[in-house]
Amino acid sequence: MKKIYKKAIIDIGTNSCRLFISEVEDENKKIKILKKLYKETKITKLGNYMDKNLVISIEGINKLIEVIKYYKDICTKYFCEKIIAFGTSAIRESKNKDKIINEIFNKTGIKVEVISGNQEGKMTFLGSSTEFSEKIMLIDIGGGSTEFIFGDFEEIKYLKSFKLGAVRETKDYFYNDNYEKIKICQNSIKERIKEVEVFKNENFILVGVAGTVTTNVSVYEKMKIYDSEKVHLYKLTKFMLEENLKKYLGLNLGDRMKMIGLQPERGENIIAGTIIVLEIMNILEKDEIIVSECDGLEGAMITLK
Repeated sequence: MKKIYKKAIIDIGTNSCRLFISEVEDENKKIKILKKLYKETKITKLGNYMDKNLVISIEGINKLIEVIKYYKDICTKYFCEKIIAFGTSAIRESKNKDKIINEIFNKTGIKVEVISGNQEGKMTFLGSSTEFSEKIMLIDIGGGSTEFIFGDFEEIKYLKSFKLGAVRETKDYFYNDNYEKIKICQNSIKERIKEVEVFKNENFILVGVAGTVTTNVSVYEKMKIYDSEKVHLYKLTKFMLEENLKKYLGLNLGDRMKMIGLQPERGENIIAGTIIVLEIMNILEKDEIIVSECDGLEGAMITLK
């Protein structure tokens, strides 16, 4: 039995909350995206509201709920038949995840599924891998975790989620816009991801998804208005990233937030995120990374029911 309807995905991350609406076809429980209708990202910085005991504050929860209410209104305007929400690193690690999930449901009527790092990686790979016929190493740099997925469109051969992210590293090493610990941060990243070094001798394309890499394209190209089509499949080189990093480090937070191509809300974490990308490229001995606009949202759209 074939059914065509509109479906929404809400991705609750450590740094952002994203909405994706599509018209889909469901035939014998196999879902296909027919038409992409709407995408939006709000920077919620949920991870910044997590204390040392891994408890997310009421303020952070309420800020998230306001964004989900806003997204629900958009879903209503698009006549979405299904709204599926999932939480990643921040909610996954929080000690009060049950309270967060209950608060969201009580105030929005939307149930949140907390997914594992591996499930997150599989969805991201599924959303991106169809663009490439060759083997790829896909990296998804989030606020609290980074996923590495190696394989091709037929098979995932390696998948690992590391506790490494733009928000996490900012909180651990660059508190209060102080960047004296860059070398310590770089060494820590190298140590945590050293197991992926074995892939440097493999023949593959390095592909990156999520805000850190897309933002670096936008900044390098000085985009006053974000151009998704130009960003998709853009070759971002190590030189470009290093040039951007120099600019970021030469500015305080207030001035970084005014940079052309940079969402003001990303100004706080873009340095840590860029350092992560560079260290990944160094350990894999790659001079460029292909940026994809297709990621876990597309993967979630066709897998989560």
